[in-house]
Amino acid sequence: MADHDLRDFINDLEERRDLQRIKAEVDWDEELGAVTREVSSQYGPALLFENITGHKDTLCRRLFTNGTGTRQRMCWILGVPDSTSDGEIVRVFKDRFSKPLKPVTVASGSVKENIVKGDDVDLFQLPVPKWNPLDGGRYIMTSGSVVTRDPDNGTLNVGTYRGMIGTKNTIGVLLATTQGWGVHFTKHRSRNEPMPVAVVLGWDQSLFIAASTPVIHPEYEMAGALRRAPVELVKCETNDLMVPASAEIVLEGFISPDPKTFTLEGPFSEYPGYYGGSKSPKHTIKVTCITHRNDPIFHGCLTGASPGRTNECSTWTPATFSAMAWHTLEQAGVPNITGVWRGKWPEMLRIQIQKTHRGHAQQVAAALWGSHLGNYAGKHLIVVDDDIDIHDWEALEWAMCYRVNAGLGDITTFPGSSGSMLDPSVPLADRNSVKYGHGLWTRVLIDATINWQLEPQEQYGGNRYPPLGTTISADMAATVKRRWREYGF
Repeated sequence: MADHDLRDFINDLEERRDLQRIKAEVDWDEELGAVTREVSSQYGPALLFENITGHKDTLCRRLFTNGTGTRQRMCWILGVPDSTSDGEIVRVFKDRFSKPLKPVTVASGSVKENIVKGDDVDLFQLPVPKWNPLDGGRYIMTSGSVVTRDPDNGTLNVGTYRGMIGTKNTIGVLLATTQGWGVHFTKHRSRNEPMPVAVVLGWDQSLFIAASTPVIHPEYEMAGALRRAPVELVKCETNDLMVPASAEIVLEGFISPDPKTFTLEGPFSEYPGYYGGSKSPKHTIKVTCITHRNDPIFHGCLTGASPGRTNECSTWTPATFSAMAWHTLEQAGVPNITGVWRGKWPEMLRIQIQKTHRGHAQQVAAALWGSHLGNYAGKHLIVVDDDIDIHDWEALEWAMCYRVNAGLGDITTFPGSSGSMLDPSVPLADRNSVKYGHGLWTRVLIDATINWQLEPQEQYGGNRYPPLGTTISADMAATVKRRWREYGF
């Protein structure tokens, strides 16, 4: 499905009868988020709220969410059969991410239909929800694509970061210096200059996916690869950043390095399923311009998942992170990776290998922990042999029970490494992103491959492990199959 923008996607979902238009009045203050959480947790349809309290006559009246909330919709976005397995979806993402498609620049686009500058900027004209009961405020940046530029080489970065409305023209943000825009910010800060920012609110879901994945190539190129068509970009009005020509809404502004400009931000219901961050002074976007389409549609999403409760990103982030982890391992020269899978939460990664040497699992850990994926992923790594299905928890449990012996070095810890500032298992003081740039982890490798310190045994047929006691001989399997009906089945 090669959609051109958010409206094409909405129209396609409506034709497939997988869009719910909610015409009843819904309050932006918790109610909209509660409805979304219930529908999302039931893997229900995409939602278009058309009657939001206090926004019948504002600049923006409608809100779209849960667009990527089912596995089936993810398959539609990729243009693959609905029956495609998790492992195959990982391979599709891996293949697409390996074929970047450069964007093209166009003179103008529908995002320029309306231009609001200066004192006329008012973020409260947008139907931004207070998504969750204990959120610090109205979070405008949940699925927004944040564009920044490297001041040294001019490369654009597009990432998904959280941001809360402070005043009518300010957004408090959670900025980690280990992330893409954080790297750019530190360069601007060293020059004592503000960093230009553009926030894209509503476009093709390929950009939402690419911007939320730790890709290696520039995100616009990755979005083009996913949609199999180049992204058309236009220049912002007040800076040199580039944004999709048919985006719904773009916020232009800058972040000052001066702590005097910081505003209160947090807490917010984050991806671990807990509220993350306290209400404290954070870096702030000063919005100087809004460009938008006629009758624009705001795009936002819930974050956070816990047992029995989910959000739309949980349907595709396991596959995109797995694809990038696999790509990263190959680029680092780690041989014989046969499968990668990240579950609903990025802290745990499962890696399947065809083991070729002692220390193979440790090589996997070193490559992943030293890569850009390590900012949020891979706190716990489980590495298994290629006879263990990494998508099957029963198989993983069996491997961890009978192929892991801590006394033989199968469990390795790596303390003092950078890690998620949103992980509640880390002491609060070590999660101070303004002070430390990120969080602090002790990482764990569980090497659940057969340990090569165990010598091959003659009684095991020259293998390190005894034969499986649960198999049926080939002759007897044929007999049972032939006589199955005779047994009364």
